[in-house]
Amino acid sequence: MMHSMVKKVIFYLEEQWYKECLPEAAEAVRTFKGYGFESDLWVVEGGEELPAPEYDALYIADSERLLRQLQDPGAAFCGYSHSGNTSQNLKRADYILMEPQWVDRDSLVKIWQRQRHLPWTILETARCEVREFVPEDLEAIRSLYDEEAVRFLEAPSEDTAKEKKILEAYIDRVYRLCGYGHWAVLSRQTGELVGRIGFSFPNSSAPGPAPDASFGYLVRKDWRGKGIAREVCAALIEYGFSQLGFERIGADTALSNTASDKILRSFGFREVARREDQRYYILNKNEWSYIL
Repeated sequence: MMHSMVKKVIFYLEEQWYKECLPEAAEAVRTFKGYGFESDLWVVEGGEELPAPEYDALYIADSERLLRQLQDPGAAFCGYSHSGNTSQNLKRADYILMEPQWVDRDSLVKIWQRQRHLPWTILETARCEVREFVPEDLEAIRSLYDEEAVRFLEAPSEDTAKEKKILEAYIDRVYRLCGYGHWAVLSRQTGELVGRIGFSFPNSSAPGPAPDASFGYLVRKDWRGKGIAREVCAALIEYGFSQLGFERIGADTALSNTASDKILRSFGFREVARREDQRYYILNKNEWSYIL
């Protein structure tokens, strides 16, 4: 799935306090140009209207007035908090930057993608791309749940309208609020959905030590036995520790699911509890070694 990419990053600064943040914003513009973006800085006088926004631009503004002018026509934007605008309410912005000169390229791209309702690419492995789900993935998601998978996991229902709403709500709420979730695993060669792997909120009633997140995975039947689970799970566990800041990751599986038990143990997950027909595991960051 190909999408247009952000090409421009533009600052809009209120004239009344721009001098306080101008050195910092000017440095950020130079940094963003170094990332390969077209970047500029505009000082906006009181009452001045902004030009129509461009689709491939991310706008950074430092007042409620400017944010409103960007929001109404559907611009991709974020707020800018600095010493001169401390009285401003920037709540219109989902993201607010401080010291923008230190913001990396990937973060700017992801802010723009979130504003454009486009999926984030999480990472790539030798054979797979991991990205956020989109509503159009629903039918492909159903294909993951073969007879073996539904022994351990609940498959989506046949009510397409209902399941689409559930998926859209998940995309909007979980990804946006948490920055993580269960993600789509695609073949880099064919682009087809071959699995879903990722993290979820831990079950507070689960026995054993409380993890920061719970890990789970499902690989499509015709892709099992090819090392995909090990390849992608290892990369995402490393991502959870190094990028998401987890210190302890949990997992659970049915006692009868010997294949999952073997894979989890191969990563260093330790069984810490059993309840009814489930095993519960923990993997601590200081016990993890990223080896494929």
